[in-house]
Amino acid sequence: MGSVRIGRVNDELMRTLSELIRTVRDPRVSGLVSIVRVETAPDLGSARVFVSVLGDEQKSRDCIKGLVSASGYLRREAARKLRLRYTPELTFIADESIVTGTHIMELIENVSRDDNKKRVLDVAGTAEFLKTRDDILILTHKSPDGDAAGSAAALAIALSSLGKRAYVFANPEFNKKLLKYVKPYLAPEDFAPSCVVAVDCADAKLLSKGCEDYAESVDLCIDHHVTHKPFSRRECCDATAAACGEIIFDIAKALGVRITKKLANALYVAVSTDTGRFLHANTTPETHKKAAELIACGADFEKINREFFIEKTRARLALEADIFSNMNICFGGHVCIIKLYNSTIEKNKATDEDLDGISALSRTAKGVSLGVYIREKDGMAKLSLRSDEKVNCAEVCAHFGGGGHERAAGCTINATLDDAEKIIISYITELGLF
Repeated sequence: MGSVRIGRVNDELMRTLSELIRTVRDPRVSGLVSIVRVETAPDLGSARVFVSVLGDEQKSRDCIKGLVSASGYLRREAARKLRLRYTPELTFIADESIVTGTHIMELIENVSRDDNKKRVLDVAGTAEFLKTRDDILILTHKSPDGDAAGSAAALAIALSSLGKRAYVFANPEFNKKLLKYVKPYLAPEDFAPSCVVAVDCADAKLLSKGCEDYAESVDLCIDHHVTHKPFSRRECCDATAAACGEIIFDIAKALGVRITKKLANALYVAVSTDTGRFLHANTTPETHKKAAELIACGADFEKINREFFIEKTRARLALEADIFSNMNICFGGHVCIIKLYNSTIEKNKATDEDLDGISALSRTAKGVSLGVYIREKDGMAKLSLRSDEKVNCAEVCAHFGGGGHERAAGCTINATLDDAEKIIISYITELGLF
């Protein structure tokens, strides 16, 4: 008999027997019992019926015995329903595939839970992991800020003090101000890392240019963003920390590292810049305690604060004049939108260093709850949002594929600056925030 016809008989028997076993009154044939497949002999003289029973081995054996007892009834009813000239003898066989599959899934879930425990590390676990590693390369994110640069430099200093080879990846976007702190620890061109660590990076896609080869092989990520998307083999993330620098501070302590002046300076840059000189809402009592300890360890707090928050080049002052003269204060004064065109940057001969911290200008007008800074970059509009407790910037930016913190976040919109402004205004209107 052709294989096609045999296959049709198998399918019909499987469907019919699946219905009929529900009518068997034997208590042994109860619960979740299903016909997995039927294999009929070419001469239709016999058919092996594979049955899956949810339960233990004893339950399976009892069910098969019950089906054997009811085989006459099942064969007779199958013949009547299918109208076959000859109905094969039925042999019932226990099929363990579902039970085995369930067991395998349980094992996988247990392994996954164990892996997750190994993957998510606290500060102590992170320190223990780093103690066992050497030849470490530290990555930062695109458009690095003080927290990224300071955290990377601090981790390199801490690990180097333990006799380890630890370097910072040469992010091409480090400006002169930040480069001063990371330059002594930049990786040599021929450096071949055996361990890769990312700091202050919430998503693999945010890693700096040139890190593409490492994106899928990051061994550890240390981060504090509430919108963090796990991408490394191990994660040490604390969204309650005001800056990644705070976590690096704790890790350095757990490593038993002495906080030298150089280390204190790098950490102070990280913490002070990400809290806006301790003015942002993310600042906590713990932040102040750590800053105080860094000052006690020799951090040049006055110099750092002046360098990052007070001193401005003439080009920067000219940029601010252009920005303030064209700002859009809307929604009854609750929202301020500032835009920076490449033509404005070129006109004022401004450098990347002159652009540092410009997003904060969007919140300087009294009464503004949400500040939006839009900059022209790589043919798209890069947005940075700053807010008070009335607006969750991370949620707003998440709508456009970005992220960050509740009070400070960013995203990119594939549009011109003017169109991006219309888009963000439309979305704020849609949210009914003001």
